[in-house]
Amino acid sequence: MHARSIGFLGLTAALLASCGTAAATPSSASTSSSSSLVTIAVDADLNTMDYETATDGTSFVMQGLCESGLTERDENGEAQPDLAESWDISDDGKTYTFHLRDGIKWSNGDPVTAADFVYGWQRLVDPDTASEYNFIASAIHVENADEVIAGTLPVSELGVEATDDQTFVVHLSLPCSFMLSLMSFPSFFPLNQKFYESEGDNYAQSVDDLLYCGPYTMTDWETGNQYTFTRNPDYWGKDTIYTDQIRIRFLQDTQSALLEYQSGNIDFVTLTSEQVDAMKNEAGFTTRMQGSSWRLAFNFTDERFQNKDLREAISKAIDRTSITDNVLKDGSVAAQGFIPQQFASGPDGTYFRDTAGDLISEDVTEAQAAYARAKEALGGDVSITLLYDDSEECKAVAENLQSQLQTNLPGLTVSLDSRPKKTRLQLMNSNDYEIGLTRWGPDYDDPQTFLDLYKSNSPGYTGSYSNSEYDALLDQAETGEDAADSQARWNDLIAAEKVLLDDYACVPIYQNGGALMINPKVSGYILTVSTTSYRHVRKEA
Repeated sequence: MHARSIGFLGLTAALLASCGTAAATPSSASTSSSSSLVTIAVDADLNTMDYETATDGTSFVMQGLCESGLTERDENGEAQPDLAESWDISDDGKTYTFHLRDGIKWSNGDPVTAADFVYGWQRLVDPDTASEYNFIASAIHVENADEVIAGTLPVSELGVEATDDQTFVVHLSLPCSFMLSLMSFPSFFPLNQKFYESEGDNYAQSVDDLLYCGPYTMTDWETGNQYTFTRNPDYWGKDTIYTDQIRIRFLQDTQSALLEYQSGNIDFVTLTSEQVDAMKNEAGFTTRMQGSSWRLAFNFTDERFQNKDLREAISKAIDRTSITDNVLKDGSVAAQGFIPQQFASGPDGTYFRDTAGDLISEDVTEAQAAYARAKEALGGDVSITLLYDDSEECKAVAENLQSQLQTNLPGLTVSLDSRPKKTRLQLMNSNDYEIGLTRWGPDYDDPQTFLDLYKSNSPGYTGSYSNSEYDALLDQAETGEDAADSQARWNDLIAAEKVLLDDYACVPIYQNGGALMINPKVSGYILTVSTTSYRHVRKEA
C-alpha cells in the first residue's frame, strides 16, 4: 500500500507480504488450544479507520480485522465467502449477484443488509467524499462509476442495487477478471447509513465512532502507540477465529521492537538490515519478497522535472543492487520495472515482469551526459530535496541515494527532508514536494493497480504527470476495444509500462523484501504478494 496499497495492501514494510508463502489458515474443526493475545509490531502508525478514505497498508490491515466484505482471500489469493455466502455471475460476466448470509449484524445489533453495501459503495464514489480510492470502482468497471466520480451523474446512478435485504447486485460495463478478489478490499466494505450520518465529523475518530461487522471489534485506540482488536462474538465465522485479542503496536525504534520480541511481548517484528546478521540463524527468522515497490516520484508541477534529461540522469545514476544488497539486506530486489516481479500472471500463466522484461538501465556515463543536457536547458546545476518517511529503512535508503546521486552527477545537490509518513503523504498529495521516496502495494492481482497511478485523470501521488500515448494504451486496455480480449489487453499493459519508463516518469528503485522474526508458535496468518491477513492467526500455548 499509495499509500493506496496492500494493498493491499497497498502494504507497509512492517506488514510484510511474501510471494507464495503463507502460514496455513487453521480449520474451524481444529481442537488445538489458542492464545488469548497475538501482538504485531509495525513501523508505520495508523492513518485512519475510515475505510472509504484510507490509502495506506497499515490502515487497511487494521480495518480488515474488524470489518468484512463480501469475500475474503485465502492463502492462495482466491476469493472465499465472507459476508456473502454465495454469488451468481451472468453469462456475459457483467452482473454479479451476491447473496448475504442470514443473521449477519453490526456491533450495535443492526442487521448488515444489501443496502449497507449500496450506501458504502455510493459514498466511495461520491465527489463530496473525495476518496483517493474512488478510482477502484472504475477499475472493476462498475456502471456509471466514472460519471458519478466526475459529478455528472448522482450517486444513485451507480451500478449497484439491493433487490432485497440479502441480495446485492453489481452491474459492470465490462467483465472484470479480478472482481471477486477485490470484494475483500476495504473500499468495498458496507456502511451503516443511519450510524454514519448520526456520527457526522466524529465518524471513525475513536473506537466508539465505528460499527464493526468483522472478526474483531476495535477496543483500544492509542494514537502513536498501540491498537487492540477483540474477538467479535457476533461474527458469522467466529468458529474460525482463534485469538481473543490482536494487538498492533507502533514501534519505530526497531531495536526496542526486537528486544520486545525476544522478551516474548511481540510475536511479529520486522528486522532492519543491521539486525539480520544477528538473527538469521534463530528460530522464527524468515525473509520473503513483497508486492510493494519503492520508487522516486517527481513533482511535475515543478518545471525542472518536466525536463526529461534530468529525470533520465537521476534514474541512470542509481545502482539499485547496491541498495538492496548493502543497505537493506532483507531479501529486497532491485527494480526491473514499475510492475514488481512474481506478480500478476498473463493469459499464458507467465508473470508480467517475466514477459515485459527488465526495463531499468543503469549507466553513470549516460547519466552524466543526460545531466549535462539538463544543466544546459535549466541554466546550471540543480539542487533538489528528497522527501522520505522517518523510518530507519527509508533514512538509510535516502542517504544512500543522496550519496550516489551527488557522486555520480557532480554538481547536483540533494537535500534530505524526513517526515512522518502521514505528513509525507499529505505533502505529496498536495504537490508540496520536489522528489518523494514512496511505494505502492497492489490492491489486486493485475498490473492495472500500478499503471493506473500515472493516468492523467487518476488521483494519487503522481505529481500531475500526463502522457497521451500512455493514457491511450490504458484506455484501450481498460475500457476500449481490447478490454474484453485478455491477450490484447495484456499486450497494451506491457506497452504502457514501457512508455512510462522510457519517459522516466518515475524512478523504480527496489521491490520490498522483508526479514522478520515470527513466533514459531504462531500460525494462521497469510502473507503473500497480494494479501496480508491476521484474521485467523493463532498461537499455540
